[in-house]
Amino acid sequence: MGQDPEVWQQVFRELIQEVKPWHQWTLKLDESIVPNTLQPGWAQYQQWVFARFQCSWCSRSWASAQVQVLFHMHWSKKESKGQVKMRVFAQRCQKCSEPPFEFPEFMKENISRILNNLVFRILKKCYREEFKSMEEVPTIKNINIEGPHDSGNCEACLQGFCARRGSQDPRGAHSGQDDYAGHGWQHTI
Repeated sequence: MGQDPEVWQQVFRELIQEVKPWHQWTLKLDESIVPNTLQPGWAQYQQWVFARFQCSWCSRSWASAQVQVLFHMHWSKKESKGQVKMRVFAQRCQKCSEPPFEFPEFMKENISRILNNLVFRILKKCYREEFKSMEEVPTIKNINIEGPHDSGNCEACLQGFCARRGSQDPRGAHSGQDDYAGHGWQHTI
């Protein structure tokens, strides 16, 4: 990821401690997680958000409102511990021939918004807390983006996971989607 993982971990710790100070939660990056492939007892949450990229070969930069951020989360009531695995899908430069995938750079405010949305999902899925109204907090786009989704340079599309290419509907550029993994999910917390 283009940003220091410790920034994400620190913001997450601060947000989750505000609502569940007596429980221990961890967030770690995990490039091996894939959408809709969950271990028993885990839940999933996906967001499609705004971020910027820069090619490490030619220094070209671009913005995208369809950056996929994937979270897998698990809560252990017995241990009062939770864990979140996070993956940010990369993109590559349109101008270079066979360029590497680049990880996005996020504005600090957008990191907070993405993780705030995650914390709401944790409260809903792991603690079964209900909210009268739970709207996604959209990420800030500091540039107007037009044009089609570049599926040929989107890591998620090329791996068959991108909502813009596949059967999933991202419900707009800033939406989130979540799923449960069958059997082992604990509903009583």
